[in-house]
Amino acid sequence: MSAFVVLPQATQVPRVVGESIYSQGSPTSPGLAGADVSSWVTSAALATVAAVSIYRAMRGRNWSRVSLGPNGGCFYEYKFRAKPGAKYRYRFSTDVWTPEWGHYPNEEKGRLIRYGQLLNKGTVRLPMQEDDDNDGWGLLGAADDGAVGALLLDCDGTLAETERDGHRVAFNKAFAEKGFDVEWDADLYGELLTTGGGKERMTRYFKEVNPDAWTFADEPAPDNALIMELHELKTQIFMDIVKSGELPLREGIKELISKADSAGWQLAVCSTSNEASVRAVVETMLPEFADKIKVFAGDVVAAKKPDPAIYKLAAQDLGVAPMRCVVVEDTGIGAQAGAAASMKVVVTKSVYSAKEFFGDADVVVENASELDFQKDIVSLLPVLELA
Repeated sequence: MSAFVVLPQATQVPRVVGESIYSQGSPTSPGLAGADVSSWVTSAALATVAAVSIYRAMRGRNWSRVSLGPNGGCFYEYKFRAKPGAKYRYRFSTDVWTPEWGHYPNEEKGRLIRYGQLLNKGTVRLPMQEDDDNDGWGLLGAADDGAVGALLLDCDGTLAETERDGHRVAFNKAFAEKGFDVEWDADLYGELLTTGGGKERMTRYFKEVNPDAWTFADEPAPDNALIMELHELKTQIFMDIVKSGELPLREGIKELISKADSAGWQLAVCSTSNEASVRAVVETMLPEFADKIKVFAGDVVAAKKPDPAIYKLAAQDLGVAPMRCVVVEDTGIGAQAGAAASMKVVVTKSVYSAKEFFGDADVVVENASELDFQKDIVSLLPVLELA
């Protein structure tokens, strides 16, 4: 006979609504509630505050500039140093991709640097070309092709007296062809030359000197369609004058370029004139150097002289540091541009600039024939001196 056992039912205790199963004192509590949770949060907050305080203390400490650089710290061997002529330029030792004006120091035998301190300078030796050429600037900023310097020449008034007998004549012919009753004499053109750029020069004339000659509704401006059309016509007329052979080179300029080329210098012409006009001058008057002279002219930069933009562009493109560039100019605003680019400046006075002030120039002569390449040009470059 089968026996059935009836088990007693468990008593179900009702739970108050809102009461957590992990309430303090519950036998099923995992230990994260109440006082334990509060203690954990407090510990985490204190740890965070301590970490922030330590970080700020480390950042605020007066670490050595050589070991840390301008924006942070590196606690390992520091390999980068500034080059002469590049003051106050500091970089992290990990910044090896674009050394800019600096170079990596020689790794002398036995040299030991730890935590920004030179513990042993090792066996000192003279810098070699192969040591300093890995940054693209070469020894003391020379170009990576071995050139020791760069000769940057202005065009108009420097290579030839193109202003009075070339550009002025071309402007007047362009005015006549376009129906303007305007003619610039030599004296007026000399005054207008204080404004760099042909389009800017015409704008100044029609705005300030002779506004009655401008009979159009829209105001004259360098980007005005008629001004640009006049300048394009003037450029074509000027190139015809140059190619005719009527304009000779200035005295001594060809000899100066030849000596610079023989010495391994890089050559360039930097002008605010139209690029086609400048190339016509170089190719017609200096055909033997046309393939060696780089041309930076016209609107290749937004700002015209005395802004140094065109000379800075030339130095960057040629790969020669500004301190190893010598600028040859004929005007005050040209000298200002060269000096503002941190370059040495030589002035050869022209017809229109004979009475100007050349306070920014390092050398001032009447013409290039008075220049001695070694004494007046090469001597302007920085020289490595050993203590």
